[in-house]
Amino acid sequence: MDHNEYKTYLKHQYFHEIRSLQSVNDVISAFQKKIDIVETGLSESEAIFLKMTALNYINAHNNGLIKPNLDNLNFVPYEIVRNEKSDHYYNLMREATSDDERIIVIIESQLNEITSNCQELKVDLIIERGIDTSHVNQETPEFFTYLMLFDN
Repeated sequence: MDHNEYKTYLKHQYFHEIRSLQSVNDVISAFQKKIDIVETGLSESEAIFLKMTALNYINAHNNGLIKPNLDNLNFVPYEIVRNEKSDHYYNLMREATSDDERIIVIIESQLNEITSNCQELKVDLIIERGIDTSHVNQETPEFFTYLMLFDN
């Protein structure tokens, strides 16, 4: 399948799945209805994940309207409570790492960014967050990247 065929396939297969862009706080609220999520502090190793995330956000938003730096970012970490509701994510996490680490979600509401140390959950969070309609209307690369999340 060539590139254009794949784009056509993605639109046909997943267009009905597209969600309008929501705030990261709305995404957290939606996930709190599905799994148990609580605001938390970070361990030393999780703090390293946060620092890497902050640097990524600063680099990604360097040309945007908001000029982020480490001093003006407001990260809020959440823990996914380990129970039967979250077993799916913890089982996948256990396959990917040798540690028995907890799953965290980190939001930054000023940039409307959300991430997790569990790749599968991160994808689900991005799908739930949605995409700006301008990307959909213009069929931007971000639009096709979003559709590819469903395909993976």
